Amino acid sequence: MARDPRRDIRALLLGPTLELATAVDARLREVGLPALRAAPAQILTLIEPGGLRLSELVALLGVAKQTLGDLVDDLERERLVERYPDPDHGVIKRVRLAARGRQWAAEVKKAADGVERAWVARLGKARAKQLRAALEALAVAE
Repeated sequence: MARDPRRDIRALLLGPTLELATAVDARLREVGLPALRAAPAQILTLIEPGGLRLSELVALLGVAKQTLGDLVDDLERERLVERYPDPDHGVIKRVRLAARGRQWAAEVKKAADGVERAWVARLGKARAKQLRAALEALAVAE
C-alpha cells in the first residue's frame, strides 16, 4: 500500500488560518467594524498600548516607510489609529490605537478566543496546549 505523501506545511496552516480569518471578519461585520486586508490588520495587531514609532512598525513588518505611512494614513482616516508626538523626541510621531481601534482589537480578540475554544474542543486540552506552546515558540524564534 502506497504511503500518503507528506502535506506541505503551508497547506496545513491554510485551513486553520482561513477558519480564524472567517470568524474574525464575521464578528467585525456583526458589530459594524471594518474587516481589513491583512497588512492593515497586522498593523493594528502589532500596536502596543504605549504606541509605536513608525520606524518600529517598519522594522516589524519589513515594508517601505512610505508604504507603511500610506497604510497608517488609511487607518487614521478610518479612526482606528492616531498619531501623537513622541514624548522622548519633539519631531518624531508615534502611532497608537484610537478608541475605535481599541474596539476593533477587542472584537478581533473575542472572535479569535472563540476559534481557539473550538479548537480546544476538537483537539482536546492537552493537544491544544501543545499547539499553543509550539506557536508561541515559533513566534519568538528568529
